[in-house]
Amino acid sequence: MFDLNKALIGTRTALLAGAVALAGAFAPQALDATELNLVFLANEDDQEYDAALVFKNFVEARTGGEVTVNIFVGAQLCGSANECFESMRAGVVNMYTATAGGASAIYPAVQGMDIPYALSSDRVAQLTLQDQEFTNFMRRQILDSSNNDIMLLAMTQTGGWRNFASRDKPIHTPDDVAGVRFRTIESEIQQRLVRSMGGSPTPIPWLEVYTALQTGVVDGTKNSISDIANMNFQEQLNYITLDGHAYMASMWFIDNATFRSLTPEQQQVVLDGGALMSTIQFGIQPRKELDAYAKWLEAGNEIIAPTEEAMEQFRSHAAPIREWYLERFGDAGQEFLEAFEAAVARSEEKVESDRASAMQ
Repeated sequence: MFDLNKALIGTRTALLAGAVALAGAFAPQALDATELNLVFLANEDDQEYDAALVFKNFVEARTGGEVTVNIFVGAQLCGSANECFESMRAGVVNMYTATAGGASAIYPAVQGMDIPYALSSDRVAQLTLQDQEFTNFMRRQILDSSNNDIMLLAMTQTGGWRNFASRDKPIHTPDDVAGVRFRTIESEIQQRLVRSMGGSPTPIPWLEVYTALQTGVVDGTKNSISDIANMNFQEQLNYITLDGHAYMASMWFIDNATFRSLTPEQQQVVLDGGALMSTIQFGIQPRKELDAYAKWLEAGNEIIAPTEEAMEQFRSHAAPIREWYLERFGDAGQEFLEAFEAAVARSEEKVESDRASAMQ
């Protein structure tokens, strides 16, 4: 009997083995080879690792070893978004990936990407984050806001959709959030969403969340199913509500001085490699979710799919947060939202056009 899981694992192993072999064929020979120190703060189970391996192979192979890539997992060179961006300015770190929340350290208005329910589906999200006009806009804004120190390489995702996951109380509608203490990141937008539904937002460092759930410091968390499974939170939770209130967008950055020091040919390879990383991360996430959901169900936990009526109630909490965002970030926020929402509209039009061509 055909075993899809074994086939997928075998294919992935073969691809990575081929990547290593191909990279070896182009081992760096030149003494003046440029080295890129690539950092991501997650672990090797995250899709950033697979994407980084593919980027390393692509760049080293296509530059004949003139550009080499060193991959650093976790807090080896820096431990937070602020530290990593400062390390990029110092030339210690050359490439780094951050969520919109992390990227706000150099471009505050990018927090608008976390306005709840802004993206309607996986297809729309991927098209939006790979929309060339929006990418060009973001690249200009980040260069300007970082004093030309840091350049956006590519946009992608890291973990899929944030959902409400709770221990004792199932969340069917926004009213069910009332009185529940949810762990959030240090994001005013994320905290406002929980507060607007009557819940209590509680910022807790990522590595302390399991203990906080175990000891009752919080009653739930707002994470993707992949992040929950990676940290074994399913051992302390019982319900997950697939409201998809936030899409976990992320961005790969490169220090601009190093990028400008490359030859035009090398710059093109790095840019193409960044685009490949973006696609790899989008593709790996759904596969990882299969194992994550299996882990969740094996723990005896429940998956709640809100009705359309309930989703309308959830979405109604987005408008006040959007208004707050515009008041908080002024002209910069307005400029960002115009570019972001235009990209979303273009993406939705493409998806609808494709559906219509097949369903007519």
